[in-house]
Amino acid sequence: MLRIRRPARPRLECQVVSHEELSGNASEGRGFLAPLFEPLLSLVVPSRCAVCEAPRAGLGGGGVCRACWAALPLLDAGLACPHCALPTGGAPCASCRLHPPAVTRAAAFGLYGGGLRTLHHAFKFAGWDLLAAPLGVRLAALARSTAIASGADALVPVPSTRRRNRERGYDPAMLLADETGRLLSMPCRALLSRTRETPPQSALPAAERRGNVKGAFAASSRARGRVLVLVDDVVTTGATLFAAARALREAGARDVRALVLARTPEPA
Repeated sequence: MLRIRRPARPRLECQVVSHEELSGNASEGRGFLAPLFEPLLSLVVPSRCAVCEAPRAGLGGGGVCRACWAALPLLDAGLACPHCALPTGGAPCASCRLHPPAVTRAAAFGLYGGGLRTLHHAFKFAGWDLLAAPLGVRLAALARSTAIASGADALVPVPSTRRRNRERGYDPAMLLADETGRLLSMPCRALLSRTRETPPQSALPAAERRGNVKGAFAASSRARGRVLVLVDDVVTTGATLFAAARALREAGARDVRALVLARTPEPA
């Protein structure tokens, strides 16, 4: 399983240097180098926010400005379904009451919309793996505030398919779990694997998602007797998350919880 193609560390986030600042050194004989270094500088130190695309006046981490981090649509875990994190006022949602999932507790950082939707797209589809570090900070804070990792033995990322990981160069859920586990001083264990390639859930209607991932995960025997916290980037219908949790429970896990970055609103 691919983890990362370059270290996601705070050192990637440094003060934005503008073209004017670079070319201002022309009198010292260095201004002519600005056009040569500017493309490399834009790649290593993004000068525009990944969310609002405005020149970053204030640094917020991961190539996102401070204002956009502050404006993300957060979720109150106390006002969400305890199994799938859908905003419900705190009671289990109708779907989880009808089909009780293998996830006993779940918490999501924010609502999949607005800036968080843009940020998630940059992280998962546009190669912004440097977002893993600041996102891990927020997931770790959520885990502490909800005590969802209390007494747990390990974090377990929900793996993407090998083909999509090769295309990206990294597995988003693995990066999130690595960073979150480091901050919580909790091990990250790859106890799940994909048994087959499946079409992206985002490309399927809600009614077909459960069947798409049925039997798509296999769990290691090392899950037996453990309390585990699944980590994933986004939950829509819960089909993928619940299939992963079911595989862990069938392998003997004592309890399975979930910590996710974003929860989509209830479909119409």
